[in-house]
Amino acid sequence: MAKGDIQVNILIVDDDAGNTSALYAGLSSHGYRVIVAEDAGHALRIVENPKEPHPVDLVLTDLKMPDMNGLELIRAAKEVRPDLPCILMTAFGNDSIRRETLALDSCGYVEKPFSPDALLQSIEKLAVRNE
Repeated sequence: MAKGDIQVNILIVDDDAGNTSALYAGLSSHGYRVIVAEDAGHALRIVENPKEPHPVDLVLTDLKMPDMNGLELIRAAKEVRPDLPCILMTAFGNDSIRRETLALDSCGYVEKPFSPDALLQSIEKLAVRNE
C-alpha cells in the first residue's frame, strides 16, 4: 500500500456486482480502504462530497456502465478534483479509448481480464505519484 502509513481510499465504480465483490475483497486484503459505487452518479456524489468521512484517493472505474461511461466519469470527477488519480478498466478497449484515458493527467488503463498484480502495480504507481 502506498502513501506510507496512511490508508489509501479507493472508490470502485462498476455495475457488475461480481466484479465489485472480487475487487473489494482483493483490494481490502492488500490494506486499501474500499468504497463502492454502483453507478457513475453515485460515484460523483462521493467524489464531490467534502464531508465524506474517507475522501477518495483513487477512482477505479469500469468503462461500460448504464448511466455514464467510465471515461465520462473520469472527466467529470477531474472537473471537481483535477489531481484525482483514476484507472479505467475495460473488456471492450481499443487504442482510441486507451489513448484518451492515458492523455488525462494521473490516469491509468487496464484491460480485463487483468491479473491482480497488474492492477496493484497501476494503483501503486498512481497513488505514489500523487502523494
